[in-house]
Amino acid sequence: MRTNYRFSLLVIAGVAAMTTGVNAMATESPEMLATSASKPVALGAGPVAVTLAPAPGSAASLSARVATVRQGRKVYLVVKGLGTNEQPEVIYQVYLALPPGVAPKPDGPHYVGSLNFFNAPKSGSGAARDSRFYSFDVTDLLKTLQSNKSLGDAATVTIVPADKPRDSAKPMIGEIALVEQ
Repeated sequence: MRTNYRFSLLVIAGVAAMTTGVNAMATESPEMLATSASKPVALGAGPVAVTLAPAPGSAASLSARVATVRQGRKVYLVVKGLGTNEQPEVIYQVYLALPPGVAPKPDGPHYVGSLNFFNAPKSGSGAARDSRFYSFDVTDLLKTLQSNKSLGDAATVTIVPADKPRDSAKPMIGEIALVEQ
């Protein structure tokens, strides 16, 4: 009986130690790598390219930052703060590090996903921004670009309408960011 008691205590202690390690990893805060936060991004009928600036206080290039992403962590492309005066009635395709002159293709290596403005709040003076966000795991794409030496100091995000948006729609994105978590 005493042996079972000791074994039970060992099991409980082991589970507690593992849980503490998992909780410690889960509580690590996200780290901003790059952002477009200085100004909102206006979308239109054609592709829009946005260069993400290094996060404030970061001296390292994006390539150097990607090289130091710790195992078990991911890098996400986060798009938030969507607003529009009326529905554009199209989805927008999102690409990361699409080279100049290369046609955007949803089945291409730079495609990360799509977004829409369904239920996005009306934009304009005093209008509240959408608190929802889109998050795309771009860890593997960034690591591939970094290993091919085609990831430089900054990243460019290209947003392309999948079809012709409504002419009168004025969709906006509040911020695009690369976040390590």
